[in-house]
Amino acid sequence: PFCRPPFVLRAKPFVLNFSFEIERERMMNLFNPDAAQDKAAVRRECERVKQLALNLIPVAIQTGLHLNVTEVQCGDPTCAPIDTLLQFTWDQGLSKPLGIPKEAKDVTLEDIEMALSDPSVNLEAWQAGNEFGNLRFGLGARVQCRIGEDPVTGWAAGSIVKLMYREENWPPDVVAPYQIQLDDERLIFAPHDIDQVIRAEQ
Repeated sequence: PFCRPPFVLRAKPFVLNFSFEIERERMMNLFNPDAAQDKAAVRRECERVKQLALNLIPVAIQTGLHLNVTEVQCGDPTCAPIDTLLQFTWDQGLSKPLGIPKEAKDVTLEDIEMALSDPSVNLEAWQAGNEFGNLRFGLGARVQCRIGEDPVTGWAAGSIVKLMYREENWPPDVVAPYQIQLDDERLIFAPHDIDQVIRAEQ
């Protein structure tokens, strides 16, 4: 995850063309006599993953939580053909997806632990309706943003010019914690408030 110029945002990585998916599934069912059994097996595995995830989430954070686990096809050729999607939705909080690049039957407890430990995952903040928790930097703060592949040279310095940055064409629940003006005058945004993406100037 790098800092990006506004026009390259890829919002909602799990957005599907549902009409296409429904028709594809209907056609597959016509040629697969075991389709009903296969779907039942997937539902059982998704329920297993759900229970494993709930066992890892503190009881206090489960208040008002609706956790839905499904399998989705990933349209990106660089990712797994099928992802297991955990959709966390709180009654008074946010609704956030968390993807694991495996079919549900292959997802292990360790996979879920790793997904939940990602620095960009903040269940407590999501429950409270806060996308990122307490932001680490304020307006005007001097920072370095990861803009390239190289872990040493792929950083650029700049200043925070806006908090909780959004663009008009973004979906309602998509927001970036910071907009940054680099020292070369370019405007970019940081998609996550984590050291791997944005850090204090060194």
